This record gives sequence, structure tokens and C-alpha cells, in this order.
Amino acid sequence: MEPTELVGASIWLLMIVLGGFAIYRVRTRRSHIGSAAAGTIYDIVQDEKRKAIEIVVANKAEARDFEHADDDDPDARNQ
Repeated sequence: MEPTELVGASIWLLMIVLGGFAIYRVRTRRSHIGSAAAGTIYDIVQDEKRKAIEIVVANKAEARDFEHADDDDPDARNQ
């Protein structure tokens, strides 16, 4: 075996090993978000929940119009 063939074979072997390692990393890698991103997402969700609760409370505090079909009041259906 000549030195050039040995170098070529070792390069191919190295490429196969690196390719296998890359495939292994892609399949076993779990994506985790960092603590700063988790805190930001938590704050965003909390703000959205708070805003949604404010909207629900404001809508329940409004006077209901029983003539509208989209009003979901059980007392209105029994009359």
C-alpha cells in the first residue's frame, strides 16, 4: 500500500466517523431553551393570562343583551 492510498483511506475513515457522530448527535440531542428564554416565555404567558382574565371579568360585568344569539346565559334560554 502506497502512502497516498493510506492517507486517502484515513481521510475517508475520518469522514465516515465524523458523519456517524453528526448523525448520532442530531438524533440524541435534546433541544433545551435557556433560563432567560424560559423566564421570558413565563412572563409573556402570565401577561396574556392576566389580560384574558381582565377581558372575561369586563365582559361579565357588562349588561347582557338577551336578544343576541351569541349570549350564552342559561336563564335567558329558559324564558
